[in-house]
Amino acid sequence: MPKDPTLGRLGTEARSVKFPDGSRGIILVKAGIPQDEAEALAARVWAERAERADTVGGGRAERLNP
Repeated sequence: MPKDPTLGRLGTEARSVKFPDGSRGIILVKAGIPQDEAEALAARVWAERAERADTVGGGRAERLNP
């Protein structure tokens, strides 16, 4: 992943972010959003995903077995 944001389709950028559990990932954000906002968005998505996994049965298995 390049150090600088990569321009994507329709005004988005791919950003390398660090999630609250210490793992790293790539998310798409609106072009021009500061890195700290991208990190905050990643943390929010991570927290919502964790909540959903606890209440619905979680992630991949849920998508494969609706």
